[in-house]
Amino acid sequence: MLRSLAVLLSAALALSGLAACQQQKFTKNSATHTRDGALGITETNPNMPLSASYRTYPDDVRVMQHAISQRFPNVSIASISLNGPTAYVRLNAPAPTPPEEIERIRQGAAEALAAAAPRYNANVTVTAK
Repeated sequence: MLRSLAVLLSAALALSGLAACQQQKFTKNSATHTRDGALGITETNPNMPLSASYRTYPDDVRVMQHAISQRFPNVSIASISLNGPTAYVRLNAPAPTPPEEIERIRQGAAEALAAAAPRYNANVTVTAK
């Protein structure tokens, strides 16, 4: 009995020693950053000025103008001004537009701006002129 216990114990020690001496293989990660001159920083933050997806304030205003004119072709854009996270948008509807339609235009323009430029809170004002 004592002999079989000693054999089992020595076998366990031998197996644990073999497992500890196992050769480890390390492979170099082939998916490194591109050679963009910024050590891959343009791949990690898409809103950095170095990336192609970065938009400036004039680009944001152009995107907002396009979103409004696509959805409401008969409404003219009086002004769009950006102040921090808020976009102040003034629209002019045709003169005989009823108040219910003006409210629908205001809500629709706010929805279109939220989809086109989600980083801004749109403050939309519509007047009939």
